[in-house]
Amino acid sequence: MKKVLFAATLITALSGCQMTNQSEADWKQDNKIEMMNAKVELNSAIWIDQMPTIGEDSDESKVNFALGLSSKQVIAPELNIERVELRQGDDSWEVTEEEYEARVQDNHNWEVAGQTFHTLDASKKVDIAIKASGEWIIETNVSVDTVY
Repeated sequence: MKKVLFAATLITALSGCQMTNQSEADWKQDNKIEMMNAKVELNSAIWIDQMPTIGEDSDESKVNFALGLSSKQVIAPELNIERVELRQGDDSWEVTEEEYEARVQDNHNWEVAGQTFHTLDASKKVDIAIKASGEWIIETNVSVDTVY
C-alpha cells in the first residue's frame, strides 16, 4: 500500500513539474490579450542603427526596439515585465534585463525600450514576445528598419 501511495505521489509531482515547465513563448499567440483586467495590445518598432558613434572604433550594428503596450483600460501598475524574446527565422534569443527598460507613459500606455547587439537581417521580418506577469503577448512579422 505504501509503495502504491508513493508511486502515485511521485507521478503526480512529476506531471505537475512537466506542465509548469513552459518557458518558451507561444509564437502563435495574438498581439492583443486580456492581462490583469485590461485588453492590452502590443505594437512594435525595431531598427538597426548603423550610424557611427564618436569615440567607438567598432562598427558593430545595434538593434534598437520600442515595444508599445497600450490599452483602453488602465494597465495595472503592478504589471511586471519578466522576459523579452526576439525571433527571426529559426533563430530566437532572450533580450537580457540589462538591455531593456520598461517605461510607463501614462495609465494606458507602457513602452519596453532597449538595445541589443544580436545580428539581424534587415530584409527579414522579426517576431517579438513579451512575458508580463506570467502572460505572453506576441507580435509577429514586424519589419526591421535601418538607420544610417
